Formats: sequence, C-alpha cells, structure tokens
Amino acid sequence: MADPTLSAETRAEILAACERLSHDYAHLADAGRMEEWSQLFAEDGELVLPGAVVNGRPAILKAVSGPRGEIASIHSMTNIRIDVEGPSKASGLVYITAFQVPKKDGVAAMAAIAPSVVGQYADEYVKTADGWRFARRAFTPLVTAAS
Repeated sequence: MADPTLSAETRAEILAACERLSHDYAHLADAGRMEEWSQLFAEDGELVLPGAVVNGRPAILKAVSGPRGEIASIHSMTNIRIDVEGPSKASGLVYITAFQVPKKDGVAAMAAIAPSVVGQYADEYVKTADGWRFARRAFTPLVTAAS
C-alpha cells in the first residue's frame, strides 16, 4: 500500500531509482559485468529463478558467474510498474524479453531473430546505505520456445 505522507518529489525520485535498477540489471548482464551486476542486490538480497532460490550477494554472483565469451545476451526490460510503499520500500513488476545468441567471430548470429524467453520479474526494492537495491527479484517465464 502506498504511503500517502510521501511528497510527489520523493515518490518520483524513488520511482526513478527503482526503474534505473531494472535498466542497470539488463545493461550490466549484457556487458558481462557480473560483479557490478551483483551489487544491484541488497547484501541479503534474494534472486528467484525457475528451480533455484539464491540468497545473499556473494551467492547470487556465484550463481551467475561462468564463461560468457561465446554467448551474447540481450535483455529488454519493458512495462516497468513500480509501487512506492514507503520511504525505504517499493515493489514492482517488470517484463523482460531475453535473447541468448551464440557468437561467431565475436558477433552474435542466428538464422531467425527470436527471444529465448519472455517473462516477468516480481521485484521488492529496499533503500540501503548505498542507495536503492533489489531486496528480492523473482523471475517467472511467460513464453518459452516450444520443444
């Protein structure tokens, strides 16, 4: 439930900060900057993926670390909807269209351009000493490739 005591300016600042987290999440993942990417989560943050719940920033980084050199990822975040619940808490839903494409000679190439998954993130945001961070980010796939 929204906090009616927050000024419009404070609410706008919170909305912008939380929206920026989603854009930074995509940008840093696509750039392979996973150490910086993991810092988008609160120290005790939680990442929920199909079949896995990962708690804490070090565990989140470990879960997504690995060879990325031969695969290009492209994340498109859309339909970002954030509800400000208070001066240090917000929640939201974000749609994602993700592509994972093998690289050939350093360039991603595929016969037909199609996303690998379309889904949504249910987010909980928290204000920390370092600014706004994901307290929890839970991914649900909505459309996947038919097998």
